[in-house]
Amino acid sequence: MTNCIFATPIRSSRFASVAFICGCPLFLFCVTYRQSSTERRALKTRASKRRSNRDAHITRFYNACCGRVLYEFEQGIGTRLHAIGRPSSSDGLPYEKRADGEGKAKCIESEIPFELPEGWSWARVASISDEPSYGTSKKSDIEGTVPVLRMGNITRAGTIDYSDLVYTSDADDIAKYDLHPGDLIFNRTNSRAWVGKVAYYDGSIPAIYAGYLIRFRAILINPKYINYAMCTQYERNWCASVKTDGVNQSNINARKLKSFLIPVPPLAEQLRIVDALDKYLALVDGIERDRADLDGLLAQLKSKVLDLAVRGELVEHDPGDEPASELLSRIREEKLAMVGRGELKPKDVKNDTVIFTGSDGLRYEKPADGKAEAKCIEGEIPFEIPEGWSWCRLLTPVALDPKNDVDDETPASFLPMAAIEEGFRNQYHPEIRRWKEIKKGFTQFADGDVVFAKISPCFENGKYFIASCLESGAGAGSTELYVLRSSSKGLYRKYLFYFLASNYFMGDAKKTFMGSVGQQRIKKDYLERMMLPVPPLDEQHRIVKTIEAAFSLTNL
Repeated sequence: MTNCIFATPIRSSRFASVAFICGCPLFLFCVTYRQSSTERRALKTRASKRRSNRDAHITRFYNACCGRVLYEFEQGIGTRLHAIGRPSSSDGLPYEKRADGEGKAKCIESEIPFELPEGWSWARVASISDEPSYGTSKKSDIEGTVPVLRMGNITRAGTIDYSDLVYTSDADDIAKYDLHPGDLIFNRTNSRAWVGKVAYYDGSIPAIYAGYLIRFRAILINPKYINYAMCTQYERNWCASVKTDGVNQSNINARKLKSFLIPVPPLAEQLRIVDALDKYLALVDGIERDRADLDGLLAQLKSKVLDLAVRGELVEHDPGDEPASELLSRIREEKLAMVGRGELKPKDVKNDTVIFTGSDGLRYEKPADGKAEAKCIEGEIPFEIPEGWSWCRLLTPVALDPKNDVDDETPASFLPMAAIEEGFRNQYHPEIRRWKEIKKGFTQFADGDVVFAKISPCFENGKYFIASCLESGAGAGSTELYVLRSSSKGLYRKYLFYFLASNYFMGDAKKTFMGSVGQQRIKKDYLERMMLPVPPLDEQHRIVKTIEAAFSLTNL
């Protein structure tokens, strides 16, 4: 049974009462009479005693509603906008009663989510539509003749995506579940999609609808307006409050859908709202497409800047800079000293090598401890680098996944993968835990370490950071992280960070992904084989400064 929502008490000298609309096919009607001067004076006296901003607003709201409803009725406009008055009680609260007049009105103040403009009213979906119906439960395929719209075809923008369709040739289903232009389809479950999505069917492609959808048809209300009203955060909040949660999915049935409150403007205003939204949302869509194109161009620019940086083509070279070969020699000495102090393990320096140019102009590699012969690796050199730069294996100037020496009761930072921001933003949001709670079963890191995700898609999405301001200088996090620790006399950490974000490193890394889909990750041997181009230390700082200046201009 359709319901009627009453909006305001009667305070007008012209309109004494407003009747309600009954279920289809009856229509809204108004009863009017002119009050006597005595009645008018009595009303005026009572109003002056209880005048307030709220009462004044209610009066204006009622008069505007009544005037609009009467006008549309007199013009012959059939409408099911409930109207729209309140019962004769004057407590200023919204009430609802059955449209057939049976039963008592009940206060629904707690259900009203926000105040409406003058001339608007609230209505249940049941009051402004036909009986909602579920779609076909039969299976479909790709060989049929008529598309079957499913929940995956409904977008969050309230439109229908026809790019991934299944079909049916079942004559009974085609006749029973055919969609008419202007129909609204509601996604009642969230298996693979968000429950409560709504779409407007424009009839551009003949179609029927599947069982996970509910079809409802507006009666004398603009369906595009209803669609826009239901593609709002208000509707999403309502869905979250009424959905039934199962083991694998949530659900909103037709009974609950019928109870949803729609804010209904006058008919002419509905059209103006739809026209405005059609216009401006089209502009937004265009802006979003342009933004996507711009994002693609900016991503290419970022990739190009980093590519030039690691190839030595981004900044000018200073012949007075200390050669990178001498920097690498100092790093080797510092790493050995760290082993002596117990800060690194012997395994952290065991496989260090030195890459140099032989008298024949070719590149050779030998163990840093000098215990084996050099071998030619010319075929592994990916590109030429400037004079004063040197090649080395990525793990030669750094230690991979080192451990921290921290007291058990020390507070430390804890970072699950979800706490690390994407987009190479170097941002994270740690929890604070005692070290004994996180020292085992997690990846350890400390201030100054360069940390990055090794699992897809977190790796490609840029979950990278340089650890700083950690609680007590120490932290631990997801086991799907790699940690690179450089000595105090080592590489400039920001240069290392941007190297890891370059397409040279990331592109080749993705070619070596191991594991099942959704669990693919970079293996340690890729890092061991990776060739790192090392500029002089001063040039590393100039490179980073230029990269960050370029990125700040493009807001990357």
